[in-house]
Amino acid sequence: MTAAAIEARGLGKDFGSIRALDHLDLEVREGEFFGFLGPNGAGKTTTVHLLATLLRPTRGAARVAGYDVVRDDLQTRRSIGLVFQETTLDRDLTVEENLRFAARLWNLPGRVAAPRIAELLGQFGLLERRRDRVRALAGGMRRALDIARGMLHEPRVLFLDEPTAGLDPRARRSLWELLQRLRAASGLTVFLTTHYVEEAEPCDRVAVLDRGRLAALGTPAELKRAAGVQSLEDVFLARTGHPLAEPSAA
Repeated sequence: MTAAAIEARGLGKDFGSIRALDHLDLEVREGEFFGFLGPNGAGKTTTVHLLATLLRPTRGAARVAGYDVVRDDLQTRRSIGLVFQETTLDRDLTVEENLRFAARLWNLPGRVAAPRIAELLGQFGLLERRRDRVRALAGGMRRALDIARGMLHEPRVLFLDEPTAGLDPRARRSLWELLQRLRAASGLTVFLTTHYVEEAEPCDRVAVLDRGRLAALGTPAELKRAAGVQSLEDVFLARTGHPLAEPSAA
């Protein structure tokens, strides 16, 4: 049986009187491409921040890469890569300088960092732009660099929190194809949050989150079959009683 890369039991988080996450039970297998699907405000980012040790849970417990996220917070952080919704790159540094700076933060010796940086620049299509300042890059390339930096120390689990938010459709497709290739090549466990059903469709399994609660969990095919519908968007509607995206005002 495949081991669990992520385990959550009764995990919850309150912000004052607001319950952002309500008793989440979840298990993500090693090497799985796991999708966390829900609208903005559903609790997706809160979940990622709890699993990545950036927040302490109000209740429940979680383990990532075998480590308790509260008791073993430092070991957990060393085992994960994290890509935030908003880029945290230094725009005045070059592509390569950003990766070298990250290598120093991870205490990677030069003999390890140099070939790893070269490998990632090639994988992410950034080799020819390595001396360009980040501010000169298009949005899709900046996100590719964000993800490359998240993979620099060879984490066991990579958290991607809405990685294509703000990108145009073409850049989104290119980035998604890149992620699929990298995941297939590395066997890395990927935990992806998204509100785009087309990004959740290729995932091994998908958790549907609504208003801090787990509404459904399974493979995309299982979820659609159980709900008797043709799309994950319709699964969300069937499970929650409201659409994934609120209709825009006329």
